[in-house]
Amino acid sequence: MKELNSQNKLELGKIATAPNLLSLSRLFLLPIILFFLATANYYSATAFLVLSWITDALDGYIARRTNQVTNIGKILDHLVDKVSVGSIFVVLVLTKYFPFWLAGLIIVRDTLIIIGSIILIKKRKFLYSSNVLGKLAGFFFALLMLIYILDIKFIFIKNIITILTSILVIASFFYYLIMYLSAFKTNRNQVLSDILLL
Repeated sequence: MKELNSQNKLELGKIATAPNLLSLSRLFLLPIILFFLATANYYSATAFLVLSWITDALDGYIARRTNQVTNIGKILDHLVDKVSVGSIFVVLVLTKYFPFWLAGLIIVRDTLIIIGSIILIKKRKFLYSSNVLGKLAGFFFALLMLIYILDIKFIFIKNIITILTSILVIASFFYYLIMYLSAFKTNRNQVLSDILLL
């Protein structure tokens, strides 16, 4: 478990960096992806979705290579990812019969993670990076998106990936929860009161 230190303090400068602009570009790609999904232009939707994933990989790579990793960048990256994932799964529920319960589970998890992050930022000026479980869950989100968008018919594979994704969503949420609670080093009632004060 990472300890709080001065290097993890929120950095309010260096917002207009190349990695952050790449993160923002995914936000501008999102309406295009949703439009193509809603109009059943699935190959175009897939092309722009892959482009979005490439920018997602590039922003982190460039940030590390150029020593531009900041908490502002982490916040932006997490927020764009969660808005994109939630929006795409909602459209897939409406157009491609994606499981409603799984989309709800993912959106609830991501919403709670965002709330936890806001609390950490407000109270501790600190933010955790994505953990291995979270990144693995993101990989399975991408697989499910492709399976449903391209209407892949392998039912057994679809069911296995759906089950694994569900497990990863739940496991990653509890891992984040443990990290967040440990960062506060306080009792449960104090954490709940912080949520109510948002």
